[in-house]
Amino acid sequence: MYGWCPECKAVVLGAEHRCSIHGVVEPLLTFRGLEMWPLTSFEKRLINERLQGLELAKGIFAVYNDRYKRRRIVTLDQPLVEIRMTKDSLLINPLAAGKIEGMRVESLIAANEQRTEMMVESSRYLAEREFKRSDGNALISFSCGKDSVALSHMLKDLELKNVFVDTSIEFPETYNFLKSLKDGGWDIDTVRSERNFFSLCPSMGFPLPGNRWCCKTQKFEPFRQYLQTHFGEKKVLVFEATRRWESIHRLGEPAKREHWQICNQISVYPMLDWTAMDVWIYTWKHRLPVNEIYDYYDRGGCWPCPFGLVYRILLMKYTHPRFFDFLNRMGAIPRFRSFSVKSCTEGKLMKHLVFSDKRLGNEVAKLLPSESSEVHESGGIVCVPSSLSKKKIEMLVNRANANLVLGK
Repeated sequence: MYGWCPECKAVVLGAEHRCSIHGVVEPLLTFRGLEMWPLTSFEKRLINERLQGLELAKGIFAVYNDRYKRRRIVTLDQPLVEIRMTKDSLLINPLAAGKIEGMRVESLIAANEQRTEMMVESSRYLAEREFKRSDGNALISFSCGKDSVALSHMLKDLELKNVFVDTSIEFPETYNFLKSLKDGGWDIDTVRSERNFFSLCPSMGFPLPGNRWCCKTQKFEPFRQYLQTHFGEKKVLVFEATRRWESIHRLGEPAKREHWQICNQISVYPMLDWTAMDVWIYTWKHRLPVNEIYDYYDRGGCWPCPFGLVYRILLMKYTHPRFFDFLNRMGAIPRFRSFSVKSCTEGKLMKHLVFSDKRLGNEVAKLLPSESSEVHESGGIVCVPSSLSKKKIEMLVNRANANLVLGK
């Protein structure tokens, strides 16, 4: 899916491995991921500070997740740096030496010009075709991320309203970016959830990958209300910048479907086949505004998000330490959780929840029926029925953590 043009000294996108200037090029044989994206400026500084004998100089460096070896690779035509996640930090290893210049933005744009034009043409065709069938009931779901900015710019001739859902837990950089766009004349409506995320945590537990209740309360419900207010019961075409290469779970996503939570929303994904690097090349080519959050991370979104973002959370130790500290105290970082589950040493049909923080153990015990649980060592050990599932145990501990941290 990716090639390397030695003349342009740039990554070439697409299965054809064809540079727009120099024709067919060799594929990147070492690539072992779904997609690649640019290394952030903060990550580059972190790498250069920690490594001796290797310096990542000016220019763009590509990054991808090696799913086979569970590591993150910084690369050009060959891998340069390996980043692994340890229990509580990042382990950075050099795979090359010396001072290495990155790709020039102009070279990336030129090498991929034909592909970019093709991707834009295809995306606009899908969007315009579906818009003609919508009777004008259409808008853009706008997140202030790079993808939705590119989509809004691409579809500007349709004069669609951009709608930003304020979950109340966005990064400060996103709020600043939203303000700068509005001040610059971008047509953006903002709708905010009426329910406070932090007040819901004690009863719902902190969100987990298998219990993402926050999407419904902070995103889907306020957006549903917006559609109801502006369109009533009519079907509404919502253009979204969802991309299939973002996640293995999105590989089979169709380009158009009904929303699974909002009955009158028809989602259309004009950029479904774009990679992250496609989006960045389009952004650089058209000099689009960029959310400052991309100085730190390869993706934005809600800062407490638990879904597959452990690497971002580890970076937050340095970039947003206050948020990291909160997540750590909430027990929201799996590898930092302060409890373990062990079998009963007395042979009873019980599980022992062993807590390093006895206050947390006692808080968990308050949420359990006294007749089916036991507390030992002043809260250091809580015995629960062996039938209690791992998911229910995690939800109990999350609720208890929320009660402690939020003072409920």
